[in-house]
Amino acid sequence: MNTEKDFSPLTPNIVRALNDKLYEKRKVAALEIEKLVREFVAQNNSAQIRHVIQILATEFALSQHPHSRKGGLIGLAACSIALGKDSGLYLKELIDPVLTCFNDSDSRLRYYACEALYNIVKVARGAVLPHFNVLFDGLSKVN
Repeated sequence: MNTEKDFSPLTPNIVRALNDKLYEKRKVAALEIEKLVREFVAQNNSAQIRHVIQILATEFALSQHPHSRKGGLIGLAACSIALGKDSGLYLKELIDPVLTCFNDSDSRLRYYACEALYNIVKVARGAVLPHFNVLFDGLSKVN
């Protein structure tokens, strides 16, 4: 992962922690992301929310590095939790990278993907129903 890249609005500390091999450090980064997204929700700044989700999805959850992928998954779940009832507006962006991680060869990463999906669906509730077929298909193929 290129740490020289500009990941703003994510701080360098968040980026470093998301890439860490220790779960506890990734969890701290997720809590910081949650705070950041809550601020954007309060400001009604959907462009920044989409940007954070896009960074977490493309640069982390779909990364070549397993620790980065785990960080991206926990970060996406944190975004969903911060969005609360508004998470339905961003479900496709939140769910797609998680479903991609269901096909990973690392069983631990697949577990993190299931956990992230659980947290996203838990917050989104009924808004997830239009995505039910894709979710069911993805979950039925996890082994």
